[in-house]
Amino acid sequence: FFPKLNGFYVNRQEKIEKFLEKLQRLSPQEVSDAVYASIHLRWKAATAKGRADAVLVRDIRQARTLSMLAAGFGGEQLAAVFRCMLFDYRHYSGGFPDLLLARARYDDTTERALVDLGDWIGELFSHEEQNEREAESRAAYLFDRDDEFLGCSKVGDSGGGGSGRMWGRRQQRPVSRELVNSVPELPPPLLLSFVGRPVSVQCLFVEVKSANDRLDGRQEDWLNILDRFGNARVCKFLKKSTSSKRSKSQSTRGKSDDTIHVISEGLLTKPPAQVSHPR
Repeated sequence: FFPKLNGFYVNRQEKIEKFLEKLQRLSPQEVSDAVYASIHLRWKAATAKGRADAVLVRDIRQARTLSMLAAGFGGEQLAAVFRCMLFDYRHYSGGFPDLLLARARYDDTTERALVDLGDWIGELFSHEEQNEREAESRAAYLFDRDDEFLGCSKVGDSGGGGSGRMWGRRQQRPVSRELVNSVPELPPPLLLSFVGRPVSVQCLFVEVKSANDRLDGRQEDWLNILDRFGNARVCKFLKKSTSSKRSKSQSTRGKSDDTIHVISEGLLTKPPAQVSHPR
């Protein structure tokens, strides 16, 4: 079927497809349990050794969050993502959407009220963690602006390089040496219910583009695949041009205003059959 492709996927196609077909038949709760079970096995092995690597520590800290996201993706979308990565990693290793939005709703009422993720999931969604991160963000913002009081930019006449951080971009907290050398406790598994009420998770992938930017081929492929098995959108920032009235007192005639408008639209630039996808 792929005569010129003799790589990882083709050599193991039967085993890979057997696993992916099993994965895409799983219910949201089963997918969530599978993610938790994977972390639990690694946690048991690390506990026996008395130490854990930084990646495992991060996964343990976010075990319930990862389980929730897996339930929101569902088996079909996860299987599609894994199939693409295994089929052609060079192509699909780039172009993934910028943002992932997630929410949880109660399923037992017609209104389907939102679930408070801080109360249900905890971890990074907890109110204490959110307040701490907000305080850190404010402190970092003030720290990054220190050289502006001296009348120079980050890399200005003074020759200084500044703090090197980009404003508005949060960096992941480093894992301390103490946590790496000791295995943290694993939180309880996630059940898709809260206070006795059934809960469903919804996820949305978003690619953000400026007014003069456009999607490349890999971004189009990912958005089409993700939207085919879930939800994916493009969020584009547009500058709205305004025609100014002729006036003697007006000195900014012909310029566009600085208001930024955001639009969110579905993307299906190619029919699903034309997407570069192994199936």
